[in-house]
Amino acid sequence: MSDFGMRARWTSAAMSRRRIMQATAVVAASGVLGRSGLPAAGQEITYSRDYEGTTLNLLMEDLLETTIIEEMLPEFNELTGITVNFEKVAYRVMHEKLVPQLAAGPGSGSYDVLEVDFYWVYEFARSGWVEDLGPRIEAAGGQMDLSRYIPALLKIGSEIDGQTYYLPMFPYPMGLIYRHDLLDDTAFQEAYEAQTGSKLALPDSVEGYVEMAEAISAMDTGVYGAAMQAQQVDPIVMEFCNFLYGLGGAYYNAEMTEPAINNEIGVKAAELYARCVNGAAQPGAAGADLNDTMATYSQGKAFSMISYMFMLSVFNDDDASVVKDMNTMTVMPGGHGLTGMWSWGIPVSSPNPDAAWEFLKWVESPEVAMKRALAGGVPAQEAPYANQEFLDKYPWMPQAKDMIASGEGLPAVTKQAQLVEIMGRHLSEVVAGAKTPQDGMDGAAEELAELL
Repeated sequence: MSDFGMRARWTSAAMSRRRIMQATAVVAASGVLGRSGLPAAGQEITYSRDYEGTTLNLLMEDLLETTIIEEMLPEFNELTGITVNFEKVAYRVMHEKLVPQLAAGPGSGSYDVLEVDFYWVYEFARSGWVEDLGPRIEAAGGQMDLSRYIPALLKIGSEIDGQTYYLPMFPYPMGLIYRHDLLDDTAFQEAYEAQTGSKLALPDSVEGYVEMAEAISAMDTGVYGAAMQAQQVDPIVMEFCNFLYGLGGAYYNAEMTEPAINNEIGVKAAELYARCVNGAAQPGAAGADLNDTMATYSQGKAFSMISYMFMLSVFNDDDASVVKDMNTMTVMPGGHGLTGMWSWGIPVSSPNPDAAWEFLKWVESPEVAMKRALAGGVPAQEAPYANQEFLDKYPWMPQAKDMIASGEGLPAVTKQAQLVEIMGRHLSEVVAGAKTPQDGMDGAAEELAELL
């Protein structure tokens, strides 16, 4: 299965559950504070009716965030007279549907606004398929203020080669999910201390995490140290990124002139990742995807799982979960993990780019962003994380913000899908023992150099 197909599989499985568990009703926001400390209502945003009667067409992934926004579209129509039509599809078909339209030429495409995964941001921008939004942002006179957003997201999926091609839509960070009931259980603590000679505590490094997970698996309690997804191509790479970033490593050097994956840190990350899969995870982890790890963890068979933030809702709120209300999430040991995100963009091929900008001003306005957050979306903007109503409703969100703020995306190469395919092959060989970590990362570096 291709990397896009795998991403479709986990997105569909996890997000469909999340939609069931979380209300999608739009809740009015009040008492919202912007990053400046001023009430969001004071940041007046004006909308033009010059495009009344226009219909905007958007290709959207069929998930919770889309549903939330779709239910709010009548409000936008009332403000502007613009109708918005969402064509909702599964992730796996989005890229293949978008590319022919993006390449159609100025004003000749079918879609007016883009929903762009972080996999595609460099490809679309460097192909000349999306507008540089900088001039529109400047002309908006502060109505579109990038300081509203968590800074890390601007780097991951907004700014490309020094220009702002996209606006952050919503992030999906990764971090460490763990069983707080076991962490606090006296018998489990005693068994761990008998096994290791040390007290059980959350690790603050990747090395410490692997050692802890290995020790828990060796305790013979029926609980594995980690539920892992080392299947090619996408699952293994997304999981491995957290080991690499947690160690302070990177795929390329800071100048993006040569690969760094085969330096000391990159090789150490591959070594620790393979150790964890083979010595701490559930049987069959080398071929497991997200659905498999979900099943292992939700059945109470694992102490921890390095995964996406939204999985916490699955485990804590799903009545089918054996570990309901027993889980906490935190930043990846080492302080950095992978953050994926979706962004908004305006294609050069849009038949209605000015009306499309009115939509972006509206959907990313502080008021609408707060409504989306209260309805169950994951905010890209700072303000919801300072709003008590939001935090009372979703008490795990401060941890989510910590993961987002410290997170990193994929490196700034145009062909990120190829990067993931290359890394997936070489990591799998290391996990299988067919290559040493050094040989595996040397092989990956040789191919990664060709993407520069």
